[in-house]
Amino acid sequence: MARTALTPQRLGPHGVLATYVTPDAAGISFRSSGRQFVHIKNASGASITVTETIGRTIQGQAVTAPTSTIAAGAERFYGPYPDDYEQQDGTENVYLGISSVTSVTVACLTL
Repeated sequence: MARTALTPQRLGPHGVLATYVTPDAAGISFRSSGRQFVHIKNASGASITVTETIGRTIQGQAVTAPTSTIAAGAERFYGPYPDDYEQQDGTENVYLGISSVTSVTVACLTL
């Protein structure tokens, strides 16, 4: 199953009217230049877990992906993402997993 590929929306001096989408069950991805962040809104009746995939290894060892919880009815911003979060496949994409996407919307913003 493919992740929802997000196109970063530029935040400027006059703001941005962000467009939010429902992510795929496999999560989301976006191309990172180190200036992007993601806004996740959880309008569901239960908490969700977001997993930030780290694509690099340290001395050949995988790094445990950090997780965080977004409570029911809450929202959270993630990022910006340094090079450590880029994937090993050379795409410069960042991957976030979301435990449940029911009533969840996301937007990717860039400075």
